[in-house]
Amino acid sequence: MQPATITPADESAETPEQATPAPAQVPIFDAVPSRTAEGQRERDLLTLGGLYYQRAEFLGFQGSEGRTMQPVLPSLADVFIDIQPSDELRGFVRGRLLYDALDPVLSTPQVTLDQFWFRFGLGKRVFFTIGRQQLRWGSNKVWNPTDFLQEPNPRPLDALDLRTGVDMLKVNIPWEAMASNLWLIATADLKGPASQRLRYGGAVRAEVTLGPSELSLTAAFQQGRRPRYGLGWSVGVGPLDFNTEVALVRDSLARTWQLTGAGISERPYLGPQLLASGGVETTFRLGDVYRANVRLEGFYNALGYEDRPLLTWVHSTGDYRPLFFGRTYGLIQVRVDRRSQAEPGIGLSVMSNLSDRSYLARVDGGIGVLRDVNVQAYLEMPFGERGSEFLFEPDSTVAELPSSSHMLFRAGLGVTIRM
Repeated sequence: MQPATITPADESAETPEQATPAPAQVPIFDAVPSRTAEGQRERDLLTLGGLYYQRAEFLGFQGSEGRTMQPVLPSLADVFIDIQPSDELRGFVRGRLLYDALDPVLSTPQVTLDQFWFRFGLGKRVFFTIGRQQLRWGSNKVWNPTDFLQEPNPRPLDALDLRTGVDMLKVNIPWEAMASNLWLIATADLKGPASQRLRYGGAVRAEVTLGPSELSLTAAFQQGRRPRYGLGWSVGVGPLDFNTEVALVRDSLARTWQLTGAGISERPYLGPQLLASGGVETTFRLGDVYRANVRLEGFYNALGYEDRPLLTWVHSTGDYRPLFFGRTYGLIQVRVDRRSQAEPGIGLSVMSNLSDRSYLARVDGGIGVLRDVNVQAYLEMPFGERGSEFLFEPDSTVAELPSSSHMLFRAGLGVTIRM
């Protein structure tokens, strides 16, 4: 038995799909190289890594008592262990620590489990992954109606997606001749009703390459819910990349409501409802060292609302879902990057609930100050009609809610350190 040796990695090792940017890693190599068909090579027996994210943020609010300013200092630390004793076996654990000295809740550090899975294959034809895993379905950046196993990201414009993984058994059957994949998934959680907390579910997904396009077909099943079906399609036409997602659903985790002559009542589901999103994106050069990326995206939500009084009502009942309240949404993004060692870039995003004419604008800038250190700055401002989704103010004639103030701006500076 020879001791393991720790050596710095020249390149980042492969990591699974995840909600945070792939960190740099320091692998621990087996002292005895494994033999493969290509000859001898060093095999990564154990890889340790992580990510630290520190943000200083200022929030401005406008309320009945005037304007107020609130500072926050959220910190996030991700640490992972990636074990691969052989080419056929792999285990991965990622933990997360959240802390904010200025937040009443996060001033007590919170530890969560992001991922915890074990993967193995049979005959290099069928691959099994068991445990908590990150899984993202859909090609859109903000609205992914076919991502049936995850709740929507409430802040899709932020640098990090803080949603944790899903507990599941995932079976992958690739078909290399057709560049296609079949996914069979079984899930279990404790999010069911009080009478039966344990809830089972599953999904079937096929991903097929058709010439220059990619097609996905999804069906999801969950105890206590009706089946949901999804279709996704992406294709490149010259300099343009098009993508679309369509979901057919018959229910929702949140209750839906309607205005009637007698007031507000729960809205019944009258047959299947359609949720569809789509986008177009292109990248082009500006001179020799600049690159520009432009994206347009839209979303139609048959379960959404066009009546503004219902915004106060769904807040009072706990059925409000950010960016899924309205009937139609739109997004435009423009980003310009400069090719250099620091890779500076600046971007502008404008997101709108077209149903109630409210908007959210965000400016982002970033620069790499060291190899594994990146600094980001951002400014986010809502505008439009007061009382709308992005400038929400409770309507006391609809429901009694604690007085609140709408956000004037959200500005921050963040530092990401990959370890």
